[in-house]
Amino acid sequence: MVSFRLLIVALLITLVFASINTAVAGDPTRPYEWRSGVVERDENSLVETLQLNQIIAFTNRRYAIINGQRYQQDDLINGYRITAIQSQRVRLQNGQKEIELTMFTPSIKRSSAEVGDNQ
Repeated sequence: MVSFRLLIVALLITLVFASINTAVAGDPTRPYEWRSGVVERDENSLVETLQLNQIIAFTNRRYAIINGQRYQQDDLINGYRITAIQSQRVRLQNGQKEIELTMFTPSIKRSSAEVGDNQ
């Protein structure tokens, strides 16, 4: 009878320590490199994650479709406020930082004559 009680007490102590260890360690099924909280990004990576898909303009209202979501002026995206929606670009601002999303990325195109001269 004493050994049975001792076994029960030992089992309870083991369960208590196991639950404390699990609570401290967190979710045992989470990925190894997972980190909780907000991950700070620099401005360039934020611009890369925000993609301006479309600009919709009515007579008195403009909307920007960014990453498939509809936004209008003064809406917040990742801590940045939309300050302007123009025909080909959207401007976002967070304090002193300003980001501009454009519909088309500028690219340099060469004529076939220039390409032929370089060969």
